[in-house]
Amino acid sequence: MLRLDRFRASLGRVIGTLRQRMLRHALYLRFITLLACTAILAVMMQAGSLFLLDYIPASQSAMQQVAQRKLEWARFLDNPSQDRQPAPWNVHTLTGGENPHGWYAGHLSGKLAKLVEDVREQERTYHLGNAARDEWQPQRMLDSHDALLDGLRRDAEEKQAVLVMLQLMGLLLLLCCLGAMALLIRQVLIDRIAGLVALLPNQALSQQDRRDLDELSQLESLVQEFSAQMQGFKAETEWFNRTRSDLLRRMLRAHTFLHDLVVAFNDSVVNESSLKTMIYAMESSLDLRNVALHFMLDGGEAGGERLLFSQHAPGALPEGVSRDLAVKRSAKFLVADGAECIAATFACPGDNSGTLLLEAKPGQEFHESDITLAEITAQLLSLVLGAQSREEQARRLALFEERAAIARELHDSLAQSLAYMKIQIARLQTQGSGGQHDTNEITTELREGLDTAYRELRELLSTFRMHMDVRGLGFAIQAAIDEFSHRSSVSITLDNRLVNCRLTVNEEFHILHVIREALSNIIRHAGAKNVVVALAYTPGSTVVVTIDDDGVGIPATATDEPGHYGQSIMRDRAYSLGGDITISARRQGGTRVRLIFTPKLNQ
Repeated sequence: MLRLDRFRASLGRVIGTLRQRMLRHALYLRFITLLACTAILAVMMQAGSLFLLDYIPASQSAMQQVAQRKLEWARFLDNPSQDRQPAPWNVHTLTGGENPHGWYAGHLSGKLAKLVEDVREQERTYHLGNAARDEWQPQRMLDSHDALLDGLRRDAEEKQAVLVMLQLMGLLLLLCCLGAMALLIRQVLIDRIAGLVALLPNQALSQQDRRDLDELSQLESLVQEFSAQMQGFKAETEWFNRTRSDLLRRMLRAHTFLHDLVVAFNDSVVNESSLKTMIYAMESSLDLRNVALHFMLDGGEAGGERLLFSQHAPGALPEGVSRDLAVKRSAKFLVADGAECIAATFACPGDNSGTLLLEAKPGQEFHESDITLAEITAQLLSLVLGAQSREEQARRLALFEERAAIARELHDSLAQSLAYMKIQIARLQTQGSGGQHDTNEITTELREGLDTAYRELRELLSTFRMHMDVRGLGFAIQAAIDEFSHRSSVSITLDNRLVNCRLTVNEEFHILHVIREALSNIIRHAGAKNVVVALAYTPGSTVVVTIDDDGVGIPATATDEPGHYGQSIMRDRAYSLGGDITISARRQGGTRVRLIFTPKLNQ
């Protein structure tokens, strides 16, 4: 039982393998099937022909034997006394041992067998009963021989007709198989191969090649060429992928370098140390041999050059490269040892200019992205250096303006108080031995003047020590309001509507000083209970600062007397802002101070 199971398993595996191979080669299987059918039909036709070659002569020999026996019986019956009676007929008479046509008797069946048996029966009856036979017995015996002859003739004709029909049908099937084989060969060798040849790129085959080669040779040539092209495409794709991967890694390092560069420029001042850090980082990111910065100071005059480099000082630029850089932002050229180099220009503050030089390693090639990186880095340097220069100039200008404001405030406040006290001392000196009443009056005025001067000095020191809140102008104004609210009982309200308005630091300082000066004057002179500080940004791109109080108001003829010098200080600051300030009485009572100017960033 176990062996039978193993045999079945082995047989199943063999059948499965054959089935898989047959399915993989379906076209070959169809072709072999057609060939097998053609061979079977040819064998069947040949077998039919051989059967006729053997059967027909045997049938004719049997008919001759039956006819000969009939003639013998006829002669015997016509002259019984003269002729010898034929011997009894048995099966061996027709098929007998050495008879070359004896094979025929073995094929007797059906009607022929009955006819043969009828002849044997008639002859046996005649041999057994001569005295008892009737007068019709001889005739029935001859008729039985005639019937056997007719049966043999009809049997031969029927078998010949059937074999002819079978051969015609076999020939027809053979022709069908040959036609199917021709159609299959046409579909494979002509239609399908022609379709494949049409699909393949066949530019390499000329018309002469097409005439000289058959279909399979054309297909073979095209497949070989296509395979060679595919190998080339594969190698090119691998090279492209490898190059693209290197380029992507290079671009990623360049992106990281630019990000770090922007962060460094944003967090620190551009100086020699930061520039050296930049060129070392650029050399490391792009895997370069050398990175250098060449500054041309004062228009490039003698002694006006400055070099910063990572490995070695670069050589002078070729004349053609210098001409190209005069009209373009960058240029690529070769140095003495054949290495590639990129030069990108950038502007420096004043009449100065600079050049960023990137020198590749021997055998290394610069891509378009490297040139773009050099141009972007040069532009960043130009922007940062320009912004830093403008910031320094703005700080210097703000310092000068602040010094001028300090001088004006000292002149308008403390200087006037000291001049007033000087006048009082001169009066005291000229008084001499005057009355005690006048001396006491002058002394009282001197004391009041000293108190005023000391208070003004404290206010000036507080103003000069003031700094701008890092959180912006709004927080600085709120801090000033809180300070004045603690120093007095006045209720101060802030309405800040400076939205989307860009102010310089200098403008923010002047606005803060004007508001502080106005609040100081209100607390000292107005006797107000409520103050409203409003800041607005109008559609006309102007800034309006309004300080309203409900105090005693200001006379229309008020002047900057000692103790009332704040108006001139506020006008000076409004003048510095390029705007205008008005101080007027309100209809509801009190005073209104209004500052109007246009920010420089909107001009």
